[in-house]
Amino acid sequence: MNNLTLADNASAALGFPPGFDWLDTVGARLGADGLPDFGDRRAEAAAALASDVVAPLADRGSLRVRGADADAFLQGQLSNDLRELTPTRGQLTSYSNPKGRVLAIFAAIRAGDEIWMETSRSLLAATLKRLKMFVMRSKVQLDDAGSDVVSIGIAGPNADRVLDAAGLLVPSVLCLCAEVDGIVVMRRRGPQNRYTLHGPAARLAALWPTLAAHARPVGTEAWRLTDILAGFPALHPETAEQHVAQMMNLDKLEGVSFSKGCYPGQEIVARLHYLGNLKRRMFVARTPAGTVVRGAPIVVAGGEGQAVGDVLDHALHPEGGQALLVVLQTAQAEAGDLRIGSSEGPAVDVLR
Repeated sequence: MNNLTLADNASAALGFPPGFDWLDTVGARLGADGLPDFGDRRAEAAAALASDVVAPLADRGSLRVRGADADAFLQGQLSNDLRELTPTRGQLTSYSNPKGRVLAIFAAIRAGDEIWMETSRSLLAATLKRLKMFVMRSKVQLDDAGSDVVSIGIAGPNADRVLDAAGLLVPSVLCLCAEVDGIVVMRRRGPQNRYTLHGPAARLAALWPTLAAHARPVGTEAWRLTDILAGFPALHPETAEQHVAQMMNLDKLEGVSFSKGCYPGQEIVARLHYLGNLKRRMFVARTPAGTVVRGAPIVVAGGEGQAVGDVLDHALHPEGGQALLVVLQTAQAEAGDLRIGSSEGPAVDVLR
């Protein structure tokens, strides 16, 4: 069992996250970490890697941005070029502090006259508060979309057929979006077919039985496993403001534009890009056993105990232990014995 924070305990006490209170009617339960599953997380993780699955993305929330100056405002705050965000093309982007350290990572979608920015629910309130500080006289409104915009995921070898059975369009290209009756489908990165659905909670709840008839329901952590193995990062309070965008491969994931105008941290990001002196990158890894917490240092066994990286995220692996995203010194990625926490901590096997 993972270590729980006070926020995790509070989430469990309050019940299902906002917009997902309907999950108890479809057989979901709430885990001790405040996230829903369907009774067997390890089996659900195995299903997520081998078959068609549908998952509530209950650890995600969305910022909603609207107003005449919405595009101009976000263009001056985020790492990607908002001019390339269209109703049929979403994008990955990030928000950093002036030192270039990433505060939040977003999947951005244009829906009518609004922009929806999906991010970690645990960072949503703090990110919203910070962005509002810079609105000033701009004609822009920012709020927590709450149950007006929630997300579920569909993955698997026949995920396109699952969408088709539900009467939804199937985006054919990474980050391509398709809207049907208020529900936006976005194709996501991954070795298998992966899509996310975004829209009002009531609409997605009504659609769930159809999706579940063609794909196995799995919990939020099982979906996070597919994110991790796809090399798709997420930030949490323990890991926010620790890394520059390139250290989490956001440049490789097309989440950074090097030709747009200024934004917080842009000078640092550009310097790393053009000078080519980046010393840390994100890697997919695995640990066979032991307790893992986000932000835990990674050290070289037998070394001096100095951290050479840290754990960005983790999720149960069906073959035991945890799948990991880790940020490491590139010189240490293929080094000998890496451990979490201390020289006696769980081993880290870097996969790619």
